[in-house]
Amino acid sequence: MTLTQTAIFTRRFIIGFIIFSLASITGYIGYRIWHANYQASLPPQEEKPDTNFGVLPLPDLPPTKVASEKFTYSIDTTTGGLPQLGKVIKVYFIPHASTTLLASEKVNSFANKFNINTAPEIISETKYRYKQDDITLTVELDTGNFIYESNSTPSGQSLDEDAKLVSDFKNFLSRIGVLNSDLQNDREKVTLLKFDGSQYVSATSRSEAQAARISIWPNDLDKLPIVTQDFNQSLIWAEVNSSSKNMETYRRLSFTYWPIELTTSATYPLKTPAEAFDELKSGKGTIIAEPAGNQVSITSVYLAYFESEKYTPYLQPVFVFEGSGFTAFVPAISNQLLQ
Repeated sequence: MTLTQTAIFTRRFIIGFIIFSLASITGYIGYRIWHANYQASLPPQEEKPDTNFGVLPLPDLPPTKVASEKFTYSIDTTTGGLPQLGKVIKVYFIPHASTTLLASEKVNSFANKFNINTAPEIISETKYRYKQDDITLTVELDTGNFIYESNSTPSGQSLDEDAKLVSDFKNFLSRIGVLNSDLQNDREKVTLLKFDGSQYVSATSRSEAQAARISIWPNDLDKLPIVTQDFNQSLIWAEVNSSSKNMETYRRLSFTYWPIELTTSATYPLKTPAEAFDELKSGKGTIIAEPAGNQVSITSVYLAYFESEKYTPYLQPVFVFEGSGFTAFVPAISNQLLQ
C-alpha cells in the first residue's frame, strides 16, 4: 500500500469514527429524553405504610369540655375546600428515660443552679421537691423535666421587648443546661399579663402589662408544627416580671421536653381530611378553644404532631381545625390502627 492510499484510508477512518461517535451520542441523548418522558408518564407509585409499631394507642388528647357535634361547621378556607394530602405519614418513637444511680447527685447539682442547697423532699422514686425560702423546685429524676415556682412580684419596671424576653429566656435555659438544639428556633410566643387582684390574666396593652408568659416550641418535624393541649402555650414556658434575664424575676418556669428518636419511625395510613371533618361533626373531635356561638367558620385545616404533657411512647399526628376563636384536634391515623 502506497503512502497516498494509506493517507486516504486514515482520513476515511477518522471521518467514519467521527460520524459513528456523533450518531452514538445523539442516540444516547435521545434515549435519555425518551426514558425521562416515559418515567414521567407512569403513574406515581403509592407508598405502602409499614405500620412497624403495630396498633397504636390513641393520642393523649385532653378531655374536651364540650362535644364537637354541638357546633355547625362551614369550610371557609382560602381554597374553599379541604386540603389535598398524602395517604401515608410518619409516627416517631419517644424513648422512655430511666433513672440512673447518679440521678440523685445530678438532680441535687441541678437544684444548686437555682441557688437551692436544702435537702429534697422525696415524693417518689423518680420525683424530688426542693423548698427554700419562697422557692419551690420539683424535678423528675428520669426525664429531667421540672417546675420552678417563686413568689416573685411585679417590680414596677417596664417589661423588656418580646424579642429580648425570648432571647434572655433561652439564654437562661442554656445557663442551667437544658436548652436542647431543637429549641433554638424562631417558633415562640409572648403573652402579656396583668394582676387583677387575685390572679394573672391577659393584658390588652403593653402599658398595662405587669408580667409576661414566654413559650418556646421544638422545631417543626417533617414541615409539620408541634402542638399541645394548650394551643397557645408550649410545654416549655415561663412567667416573668419585667425581664427574663435573671432568676429573681421568674414567677414560674415549666419545662417538659420529650426527646424524639428521629431515626426510629414507622409509616401509617392517614385519614383523609374529609374523614377527619366527618369525625369532628359527629362529636369525635377534641375542642381546644371554644367559640362564642354555635356556628363555626373553619378557615384553616392542616396536620400537626401532638405532644402530651405526660409521657407517651409515640409522637402521632392530628388534624387541626381552626377558625375565629375555635381550635379542634382529630386523630389523623386511620382508626383501624388506633386502639
